[in-house]
Amino acid sequence: MEYDVFLSHSSKDRADVDRVRDELEALGYRVCVDYEVLPTITPDEVTRDTADALLEKMRECSSLVYVLSPGSASSQWMPWEMGFFDGANGAVFIWPVDEEAEAYAKERRYVDLYQKVPATGRKAYLEKHLPREPRPKVMECPPVAPVDFHPPPPPLFGLGQERATEGFGQRLPAMMLDPTQAMQAATEILYAWWRLWGLMPPSQRPRDED
Repeated sequence: MEYDVFLSHSSKDRADVDRVRDELEALGYRVCVDYEVLPTITPDEVTRDTADALLEKMRECSSLVYVLSPGSASSQWMPWEMGFFDGANGAVFIWPVDEEAEAYAKERRYVDLYQKVPATGRKAYLEKHLPREPRPKVMECPPVAPVDFHPPPPPLFGLGQERATEGFGQRLPAMMLDPTQAMQAATEILYAWWRLWGLMPPSQRPRDED
């Protein structure tokens, strides 16, 4: 999930919403607020485009915090957002911003269906009940010292030897029947071993001889 919390709120109570967002972010939660991530939508207009934009963002959140404030009673989106999230994963929490909001909650019986974030001991409650995805730790790569670098060993044979020995194993039995070819094969094997042990200069690529 991209966010830990989606804040369902009334646009009339921006100061209360900012305070809830700041408190959650101070505890390490990734918070999604529509006026920050969707600045082009108009909450006062109930349109299909606005609904689709909100749905897309809510699907990126692990939980919903319902900011219960004086303006919640007139919000057209908050009950709809709560209903969607309840059906999606059930992780819905009610956050009353003050005692007046607590009184309002008694008039909206559906609010009592969900867990309520307490005013006291809030940090401990959130850490226990509000899901939060752990951030992956960044593993620092230790610096590579020059002594840690080991160059790959050079090939045993150069280009000339590799080409000369291609198919040599298949031709060797027939060559041994001819004394001249047998002597040539023995010489090639001897030269190969001498080059391998550094007793002869390595063969060069054709272009290196120019």
